[in-house]
Amino acid sequence: MSFEEFIIQTNRASSQDEVFALFRQALRNLGYDSVVYSLLTDHPSIGRKAGHGVMGNYPEDWMKYYMANGYFAKDPIPKHAFTTSAAYTWEHVVETCSITGKQKRLMYQAEEAKLLSGAAVAVHGPGFEVAGIGIASTVGRVKPSADTLSLIRAFFYQFHLAYSQFDLPRAQPVKLIYLTPREREVLLYSAEGKSNPAIAAILSISYNTVLFHLKNIFTKLDVASRQTAVVKAIRLGLVTPTLVKAIEKPTRVCR
Repeated sequence: MSFEEFIIQTNRASSQDEVFALFRQALRNLGYDSVVYSLLTDHPSIGRKAGHGVMGNYPEDWMKYYMANGYFAKDPIPKHAFTTSAAYTWEHVVETCSITGKQKRLMYQAEEAKLLSGAAVAVHGPGFEVAGIGIASTVGRVKPSADTLSLIRAFFYQFHLAYSQFDLPRAQPVKLIYLTPREREVLLYSAEGKSNPAIAAILSISYNTVLFHLKNIFTKLDVASRQTAVVKAIRLGLVTPTLVKAIEKPTRVCR
C-alpha cells in the first residue's frame, strides 16, 4: 500500500477499527506486525485522557505484566518521545540515552515477549498534546533506514489524524481568551523574570495596578500563579516573550 493509498483509505474509513486495521497493514508491509497506540498526555481536543494501549496488538500477557508493574511511567521509549518529533528505534534509545539498569531490564523483558526490532514515533499536537506508537516485529531482523523511519512517521501522523476524527464530538469546546494590550505587557515582562515592582516601574503604573492586571489574567487563564499564567499563555499562543528574538540573517532557499 502506497502512502497516497493509505491517506485515501483512512480518510474514507467508517470506524476507528477500520483505520487501525489499515495502519496495521501498512506497518506489516514495512516488517512490523506488533503495534501499540498511546496518548502520552491528555487530549482535550478529542475529549480523551492520557492512556497506554488505546489500540494495539501487543501480546496480552506482556501488556498485563507491563501495566501491573507500572512500566509505563518507567519506560524510556515513550519518555524519549517528548524530546523529538522524529521516528526512532528502541536500539537508539538504549545505546545513546542515559537509562537506568531497571529500564534496560524492561527492554530485555520486551524482547523476551517477542517485541523485537522496536521503533517508535510521536505526534506533537496543539496545546502540548502528545500521542505515540511503539512498533515491533515478532521475528526481528528489521533494520529500518532513515527513509523507512520517515515513512513510518508519515503513516502515523495520518493514522492519528484519521483515528482522532471519530473522537471530535467528545472534544471540549474551545474557549477563546482575549488579553488586553496592557495584560499582554504585564505577562511578557513576567515571562522575562521581572518582579511586580520592576514591571510597575517599566510601565509607569502603580504596584497595585500590576496586581490588578495579574488578577484579571489569572481569572481569564484559570490559574493561580504568575508562573502558571506565563506557561499557559505561551502554550496558547497569547504571548511570545521578547527573549525569543527574530533571526537577524535568515537562511534563504533559492528555487
